[in-house]
Amino acid sequence: MLTPLGLHYSAFMSVIEAQGTQEQVDKWYVAAKRHAIIGCYAQTELSHGSNVAGLKTVAVFDAKTDEFVIHSPDLTAAKWWVGGLGIASTHTVVQAQLIIANKSYGPHLFIVPVRSPVDLKPCPGVTVGDIGPKAYGGFATVDNGCKVVLFEHVRIPRNNMLMKFARVTSDGRYLPPVHDKLSYGGMVKLRVDIVNDAAIKLAKAVTIASRYCTVRRQFGGPTIEHQVISYSSVQHRLIPLLATAYSIWITSQDLYEQFGQLTEQLEKNNAHLLPEVHATSCALKSWCTRQSSDGIETCRKALGGHGYSIFSGVSELFATYVPSNTYEGDNYVLSQQVARFLLKQLKESSNFSSASYLKKDETVKVESAKTLLDPQVQLRLYQTRAARLVKRLSQQLASGRPWSDVNMECWEVNLAHAEYLIVRSMIHRVTVIESSELAPIMKRLLDLTHLDIQIVN
Repeated sequence: MLTPLGLHYSAFMSVIEAQGTQEQVDKWYVAAKRHAIIGCYAQTELSHGSNVAGLKTVAVFDAKTDEFVIHSPDLTAAKWWVGGLGIASTHTVVQAQLIIANKSYGPHLFIVPVRSPVDLKPCPGVTVGDIGPKAYGGFATVDNGCKVVLFEHVRIPRNNMLMKFARVTSDGRYLPPVHDKLSYGGMVKLRVDIVNDAAIKLAKAVTIASRYCTVRRQFGGPTIEHQVISYSSVQHRLIPLLATAYSIWITSQDLYEQFGQLTEQLEKNNAHLLPEVHATSCALKSWCTRQSSDGIETCRKALGGHGYSIFSGVSELFATYVPSNTYEGDNYVLSQQVARFLLKQLKESSNFSSASYLKKDETVKVESAKTLLDPQVQLRLYQTRAARLVKRLSQQLASGRPWSDVNMECWEVNLAHAEYLIVRSMIHRVTVIESSELAPIMKRLLDLTHLDIQIVN
């Protein structure tokens, strides 16, 4: 994602692959793979980000010409923070309100040319620019488009709408998808990638900090000073982060596997897994990005004064990673989607594995400190806490509290659910490799992750 073409691969191509028909994949994905075109993903606007339903850019179908007219009604509809659009992109996938015969059908995806592939001059009706440097000097290699990215009645062929699930016929009939949330598929893939990236970035920071603190010496004996890593205040900060990095990575591999199952189902027009994978990716994205960005900053501080130098490799890492808390869905907004999913599963006695704890008995017996290291006790602790928070939220809503007043309760539910998913993945991995010589090490990492979460909470 940090390379100039990172979002061409992770966003533009991924969305086309997930949301395009085979004919569209053959045309656009193949061209993008050959770099005949360079693309990006344009969703966020100056006035709307997480509220996708409130996007102002429209795609009006013209049945006379069999075209869509892409238009930005005012300056606040300008597409903003579009990675890669500022200088390099020739095409973009645009989220716009589909309008047919003056009726809105909500946001849909459209491939819109923005520059000539020959000379990179803007296409007629398209105004593009660059928003300039990002905070802390982060993402310096990515030209996040737009001082303004506005569309003025830009015409595109009807087949430029990505139509794997929803379709518009030449006579203007709208054929809806089998599931109204199928358009989430592309965003789910991005969030799955973000969870994996959280592990990689945190692991890099912990590796740099641990190695530095092992070599660096301060204070101590008359002949040789102590290694900085030998101080408990440093160990308490860095070692749990090492365990967290492993835990996030292992969980991300389970999430990739689940996303693969979802993809296979969607190919058969089966959206059964979509709500669960969407909620899981939202919960983990919000938890993992916060843990990773906070952890990277902790690693920077562990480097002492040298951590402020860009040559440490950690300060720049923080600058480029911290926006993950808000891009591809603000973490606090995503937590509300997770809470809604869990409340629905509570009401319907869910059969989804990630929410099965809602049907379990809410008791767990901890007889001694040693019991806290029993994997089954650990799992029950997280199940019980998450279930109680979901049920408490349900009771508060039933008593008449408006949704806008329980946003922080949703956040607590989200964190509890995410931590349950993390610990569940770690316990599963320990069980799978039980006969391996790595099993004791993996168990230590599980215990460290578990105890660190308990201390924080």
